[in-house]
Amino acid sequence: MPRSRPALLATAATAVALLSAAPPAMAANVELLRGTVRPASHDARGVATVVARPDGSRTLNLRRFRIDPGPVVRVWLVPKSARSDGRIDDDYKDLGRLKGSKGNQSYRIPKSIDLRRYSSVVFWCVPFTSNLARADLGRS
Repeated sequence: MPRSRPALLATAATAVALLSAAPPAMAANVELLRGTVRPASHDARGVATVVARPDGSRTLNLRRFRIDPGPVVRVWLVPKSARSDGRIDDDYKDLGRLKGSKGNQSYRIPKSIDLRRYSSVVFWCVPFTSNLARADLGRS
């Protein structure tokens, strides 16, 4: 059965509130954003999601993730408008070192990061200054 207009408006308002720095209290995890991991300079695949948790925290989750290993790989959030050709400006938010080249993993997203602006994930090889893979995140 299709949702009524008031229900759709309430759902949209909830999604906007969850993307802000201080989401409202909730009873269960809510998936805010989702994207497919795509290769850039290395083979990569998987699904990236941003989840709001009941305690107000947010995480980037990688599922069925696999990437060709690199020596030092960082997980960055960048603006969706950031170039996909391997060059990244200084406008990024570092979520930490990649935990592994395969398998499910999670990264905490600080509340100060505006997910309306930083809505792409980049897997950045530090020594070779190279974009290994990317996931552009969209509303779930």
